[in-house]
Amino acid sequence: MNSFWGESFFSVVLLCGIAWGLAAYGEVPRAPESFIYTVEAGKKVILVNPQKAFWKLKNDQTERPGVGKTESWIEKTSGHLKMKGLLASLEGLGGRVGFSLIETAITKPIQRSEGLVFKVKGTPGAWFSVLVKDRQSQQPEGILTFQRDFETDGTEMEVGVRWDEFVPKIRGKKVQGFGLDLFSVHSLSFQISRSQQQKWYETVPLEFELAL
Repeated sequence: MNSFWGESFFSVVLLCGIAWGLAAYGEVPRAPESFIYTVEAGKKVILVNPQKAFWKLKNDQTERPGVGKTESWIEKTSGHLKMKGLLASLEGLGGRVGFSLIETAITKPIQRSEGLVFKVKGTPGAWFSVLVKDRQSQQPEGILTFQRDFETDGTEMEVGVRWDEFVPKIRGKKVQGFGLDLFSVHSLSFQISRSQQQKWYETVPLEFELAL
């Protein structure tokens, strides 16, 4: 995926730097922090600081003989938040299933924004998703999310996604009749799902890492 959303309509100076005036005891400066932004009128606006946000970790808890179950954990270090783990692979009605995700609350208004921008570094060739929920999330068939997939290549990369690129899904399947309501977006998640993977399809478990 191209940096930002394929449009170089501005350049932004990263608002991270080395702190001034190290203490006399010779402290090592903290690593610059990474942020998740919205874009409003061509400018980046901080939405989430991954290191300071509270993240809920959710895994597919299904376990089968010879396969095991998905295990993952969160690390906060060196200015980044890392989601790491082992993704189990289970046979489901729609093919391979198994997932792991981290979720945080969104409390800032985003209705005037055009999309999200964030930097990630993930397992080469792995596919991840960024998801948001709004007031429509509780549906009779399951939880409705709006999802955009992206592939990581092992290097730090900037991902930019417009809101109109998010696809409504329930239980991983695309659904019709829903539009993202930016006035009521209340959660942001990053997910890895076995059904997304285009490589290592038969690798069990799939070892993964995503750094924000």
